[in-house]
Amino acid sequence: MMKFIKFALLTLVVFTSVFSCKSDDDPVAFAILRDRAEQQVEDDAALIEFLNTHFYNYDDFDLVNPESVANDNVRIAFDTIAGVNADKIPLINQVEERTTTYFDIEYKYYILKIREGGGKSYSNFDEVDLVYHGQLLDLETFDLRLTRTQIPLVNAGVSTVRGFQLGLPEFKTPEAVVEGENGFLQPRNGGIGAVFMPSGMGYFNLSQPGIPVYSPLIFSFNLYDVVYLDTDFDGLLSSMEDLDGDRDVADDDTDGDGIPDFSDTDDDGDGTPTANEVVQNTYTLNSGDTEPTYAANEIIKTRDTDAAGVTTIRTVVLTDTDGDGIPDYLDAN
Repeated sequence: MMKFIKFALLTLVVFTSVFSCKSDDDPVAFAILRDRAEQQVEDDAALIEFLNTHFYNYDDFDLVNPESVANDNVRIAFDTIAGVNADKIPLINQVEERTTTYFDIEYKYYILKIREGGGKSYSNFDEVDLVYHGQLLDLETFDLRLTRTQIPLVNAGVSTVRGFQLGLPEFKTPEAVVEGENGFLQPRNGGIGAVFMPSGMGYFNLSQPGIPVYSPLIFSFNLYDVVYLDTDFDGLLSSMEDLDGDRDVADDDTDGDGIPDFSDTDDDGDGTPTANEVVQNTYTLNSGDTEPTYAANEIIKTRDTDAAGVTTIRTVVLTDTDGDGIPDYLDAN
């Protein structure tokens, strides 16, 4: 398994290892807890310094035509602006700054978007299929996956590191899978980029093999596919259970039982499983067929078209039996 560590969004207690090669018996160590606001200032200064003094291998990419086949298998690499590389364009001129509030602190993180990708969008509650490289600001590698790996961005009440969870959904899956020159199937025009994050959006004071405490992190990646998750198998995608729209499903708990809705099989606690209070539909369209007529409260969950041109659409109807404007699965009355 890989070195990301799943941890509760609202605590620093470790539940399980997601991206780690260490055994389950290895001890988990925490450093003395620092002030998050002060650490964020220090981390952002370190990130800015890195972005001003380093570049990525943009000469290896076709940036005139980012969707080019030539970019499909190119990996991001970083180096210092010095010597023969003294004239390189610094990352600070190429990244996009983002902000988010996490643990009541406003954090800055940075996105390098070489190619957005031409396929599916998804949420930070789904599962991505990708290759990636995890590095520290001294460019030491703490994790490297050159074969495709599946990562649930959130699952069973815990998540990957917050910076990774928020950064990945800015990129899309490949637009198609085609046969390459070697006869193998080759994803076309998938997302390529990197996320630069402060320690507060990473492991913070949690000690990890190869990752000192309070370390800002870099993850570069090539994205290949996505699986839309329904963590509690109740007919609603996990992304649909972010009721307040804050990109955090851990704080949505309709019945107040301590189990977030996306992990709760009975969201409103009325004794009837959520799966029995919604209606799921599947539509199959051949090429040229007209779009189905959807109910006013029917939401498309997934839409896929195969090589033969057949489109499968899966939806969920949020029934409201008593007509009070509250879907049955959220209405305990």
